[in-house]
Amino acid sequence: MIMAPLEMLLINLFVFHKCCGRKNIRRRTYIGMGLFICVLIYVSFRVSSMAPDFGGGNGLFIFSGFLFFIPIKLLYKIPGVKLITIACFSWVYTFMIFALSVRIGYALAIPGWNIHITVLLFQTVLYIASFNAFYRLLKSRFIDVIDQIGKREAVALMWMTMMWFWTVFIFNLSFAYPDIVLFQIITYPTLAVCILSSFRYIYIQVDSNKTIQNLESIAYRDELTQLRTRVILSKDAEDLITRKVPFYLIFLDLNSLKSINDRYGHLVGDQYIAFFAHEIKIRIGNRGGFYRIAGDEFICILPEQGIDEFIETITTLPDKMPDSQVKFLGFCHGIATYPQDGCTVESLLEYADHQMYEMKRALMNHHDIRKEDANR
Repeated sequence: MIMAPLEMLLINLFVFHKCCGRKNIRRRTYIGMGLFICVLIYVSFRVSSMAPDFGGGNGLFIFSGFLFFIPIKLLYKIPGVKLITIACFSWVYTFMIFALSVRIGYALAIPGWNIHITVLLFQTVLYIASFNAFYRLLKSRFIDVIDQIGKREAVALMWMTMMWFWTVFIFNLSFAYPDIVLFQIITYPTLAVCILSSFRYIYIQVDSNKTIQNLESIAYRDELTQLRTRVILSKDAEDLITRKVPFYLIFLDLNSLKSINDRYGHLVGDQYIAFFAHEIKIRIGNRGGFYRIAGDEFICILPEQGIDEFIETITTLPDKMPDSQVKFLGFCHGIATYPQDGCTVESLLEYADHQMYEMKRALMNHHDIRKEDANR
């Protein structure tokens, strides 16, 4: 029963070839793999003639598959962990097809047919029926998972796929040698370790996701004001632009925050910022989004209706911080309208920022004029 294992090994070679990047030109790679296949076929026939059990459906030939790592590492560019993971994933598929074909072949035992030919026939049919789906899963999902996860998760996935393969191999041995009780005993702890390794991978993945969520929370939520950050602002605005929903982008900048910090200290300055954010957030309510993009700079996104009412409400903030003698020094604002004033987040921010600085410049000129009048 040597042709069925060779068919299986050739499919694995095809998988490796498609999933790994070549180190050399195509001709050199094909020649190298061709020579390796010829050597493997010769060695397989020699071993099968000297050791009949090697091809008796027990799957012992699979250990020759480790020889694949020699040409793969010489001819292709692929990290060791990724190579072992893909190899074990592919071996699980091909070995299960082989084992199933052996069981079907012995169960049917077509009169007048050589059992080796029967197994090869069923295996070929099963490969034809299932390989396309397996290959799509491998290329579009499994390899993508390997490329996206971190080193810790990749190692855990490698061990999990290795245990999958070892479990399938041990199960096949217990079928191939039903009289050897040891193989049947080994089957259960093997299955237990396989389950535990799968659970360990799931645990590591969930733990990593929690870490990612914590990092996203830090990146997406301002710690002082609990407002959303510039990252979320870009996502929210891009979503509205993609859906072509008109909206106002209002740039708010606190006046003279530095003077508050210099006079009262940065702790009071933080309280001052949090006070302003709280007051504006109450006035926005559920009508739009509110974001802190820098120390004293904030952005509001509001729907097209109700902008005049909103501007009026935010110009009537309390004169002082609650339970404090710190006066509120006001703020300047600039307004950009989508799509009239810009069709990208950057252009809208630039336009609103320019409008805000025009208001700030006018306010500074007004103060200068008042100082001149007082000096006269």
